[in-house]
Amino acid sequence: MKRTFLKNWMVAALLAGACCGMAACDDDDDKGGTTPPPTDPDITAVCGEYAGTMTVVEVAPAGDGGAEEPAGTSVDATVTSQAIEFADFPVRDLIVKILGTEEGVDGILAAIGTVSYEVPYMAQMNGEETVVEMTLTPEPLKLTLSDDAEEPTETEIEVTIEATAGSYTLETGKLGFGLSVAQIKVGGTDLDGFESFSLDFDLAKK
Repeated sequence: MKRTFLKNWMVAALLAGACCGMAACDDDDDKGGTTPPPTDPDITAVCGEYAGTMTVVEVAPAGDGGAEEPAGTSVDATVTSQAIEFADFPVRDLIVKILGTEEGVDGILAAIGTVSYEVPYMAQMNGEETVVEMTLTPEPLKLTLSDDAEEPTETEIEVTIEATAGSYTLETGKLGFGLSVAQIKVGGTDLDGFESFSLDFDLAKK
């Protein structure tokens, strides 16, 4: 009798242990069996689609404190993990600078067509992990202008672009940076009388 009771008690203990083990497995399955991904922000927070404005900023003459604020040009951009990409970079202001006048600009823009441009960058988070700080490394912007003669010729335009630092604020979704047009060459020759100017970008994530 005692032997039968002891045997039944051992079977019950083994069954209880098996049930606990199965429950633990179920809990692991519910959690996916892996460590949850980190939730801390990183530099990839800047990636995405953006819309905003590009504003041309020129050096104001001394004492010209009453100058009007320049109007901005609407612009869209895509930020990847490596570059700020413009599928349709606004080059009208560059052409006006080359010509020195608005006359004939529309025809030249039609001849050039849509201009894509990428600005490579490197990034890091600030100490508070609230801002992605960006170091931009732009390359020259190259345009090809064809005339409408019977035997058309092509003119190469090379725009040397420098950059200021950029930043993306996580809380607001705003991206800001500046590009400086330092030099323009037309057909390999420096544009006579050219004065550098800056392009300020104020973008917001869509």
